[in-house]
Amino acid sequence: MNAGQATGAAGAAKNADAVISVDAVWKSFGGQAVLRGVTLAVKRGETVAILGRSGTGKSVLLKTIVALLDPDRGSIRVEGSDLIALDEHGRLEARKRIGYVFQGSALFDSLSVADNVGFPLLQARVSPAQVRERVLAKLDLVGLSAAADKYPAELSGGMQKRVGLARALISDPAVVLYDEPTTGLDPLTTDVINRIVLRLQRRLNATALVVTHDVASAFTIADRVAILENGVFVAQGTPDEIRAHADPWVQRFIAIGSERGHLSGSHTGLFPQPIVKPDTPKAESARLTALKADSDAGSEPG
Repeated sequence: MNAGQATGAAGAAKNADAVISVDAVWKSFGGQAVLRGVTLAVKRGETVAILGRSGTGKSVLLKTIVALLDPDRGSIRVEGSDLIALDEHGRLEARKRIGYVFQGSALFDSLSVADNVGFPLLQARVSPAQVRERVLAKLDLVGLSAAADKYPAELSGGMQKRVGLARALISDPAVVLYDEPTTGLDPLTTDVINRIVLRLQRRLNATALVVTHDVASAFTIADRVAILENGVFVAQGTPDEIRAHADPWVQRFIAIGSERGHLSGSHTGLFPQPIVKPDTPKAESARLTALKADSDAGSEPG
């Protein structure tokens, strides 16, 4: 066994009990490597946030996990299934166990909120009455029961995001993948989405993987954070471990993200521009504690 095979075997063994297991995955487009041997394991009931600047491969990784894209090499398993090895019918069946929250909500303008949420059930043997019951239950989870008969154009951007969340949950998936759930939202609406994600994870105990460039959101909702840069993970750990990370690059990344809210593609290299320190850890911890307490209380702005 050569060194590469040994590393792959070790990674596979380490990830054997993971609900989502990504081992040494590579993906290139036009000869440009976007993912360069990434490895990640997500345990049952855990929420992991993948942080990174725009264009660093976060969404590409998410799409390889759900087999919308095939990796060039490496392996991916979800709930023990190797989606890459399945034919298209097998992939469609496997995806029924995975909820996917699209970056742009991806709602059908011509369908009502209720019909958008219930759309994944059209091919299932579920009666219209049962569909309606399940749709209203999921809309209630995201605080939108009263909007069931409205259309996307009648909703704010934040409400559309919540409809997308409800649709991702309609099949009661064991795994939920979030692609930039707070992108394009103002800070107050972002906090609403964060509280909903936290509450859903507690109620449903689903395994969640969130890709985002929003540092504050990642630290709020995640049990663990992984930072992706140039196609590789440069740091992984709990939010506290990432905050205390010894690598100066990681510290600059977190400082800029905390100050500006998110990391854009314009922040290149090692972020050489002057850094303004964010609030003290004590102040930040108090803010996040208050946010989570609000979520525990079940409060939900409209």
